Amino acid sequence: METENSLKYFFKDFTRTNYRSILKKAKTKFSFKFFEEYKGEPGIVLWRHDVDYSLQAAVKLALIENEEDVKSTYFLLPHSDLYNLLEAENRDAVKKILQLGHHIGLHFDCSFYNINNEESLSDFLAFEKSIIEKIFETEVKVFSFHNPFSFELGCKEPEYGGMINTYADLFFSKTGYCSDSNGYWRYKRLDDFLLNNDFASLQILTHPEWWQEVEMSPKQRVWRCIDGRAEKNKTNYNEFLKVNGRENIDW
Repeated sequence: METENSLKYFFKDFTRTNYRSILKKAKTKFSFKFFEEYKGEPGIVLWRHDVDYSLQAAVKLALIENEEDVKSTYFLLPHSDLYNLLEAENRDAVKKILQLGHHIGLHFDCSFYNINNEESLSDFLAFEKSIIEKIFETEVKVFSFHNPFSFELGCKEPEYGGMINTYADLFFSKTGYCSDSNGYWRYKRLDDFLLNNDFASLQILTHPEWWQEVEMSPKQRVWRCIDGRAEKNKTNYNEFLKVNGRENIDW
């Protein structure tokens, strides 16, 4: 169903079928590299996912990328309201992403610690880096900020806390940038941006929850993640009761 908003905000762009098409277009002009491999050379695309809500949606994109023979970095948010990295299902999802040849990074929320200086930033980044590395037994080489504001956007050093900073000048002022934040193109449409831009290399940010099997509004997409999490919790609780010979008593 076409509506004013569906046309204005390109709802049709955000399907996994179209995601594959976008990757195919990107491959015609750019080589995919990890952040730690990039030295400022032309013809490179740094493909990044900030996983805010759904690791299951992240695995869907990781599978498509593997099939298209491209690589990307999935940034994990330890303070997500919708997933717990210590849950077995989510741990296995991250391990699947790694098995598919991708890397993981840290998606870091300064507001959780009320950070307002770079020394504290480095300390807490190193702390969360160690947690992620311990859980998934892999080195975390890069981080991105979650919902960055003025302080975070002013942190331009190449590294903090022993990790590469995706907001450093090398990755922003010297490369083109496009993001699907909040489930729509706030600045430029990615499909067009890949083929028509003035930059030698690009950084592309997507959030897996915005890419679904069928066309949806941004609100429907994020509600789907929230409702899916709730239903999964209900199912797990009922299964726990059943295995232990107990009942879920209702009215």
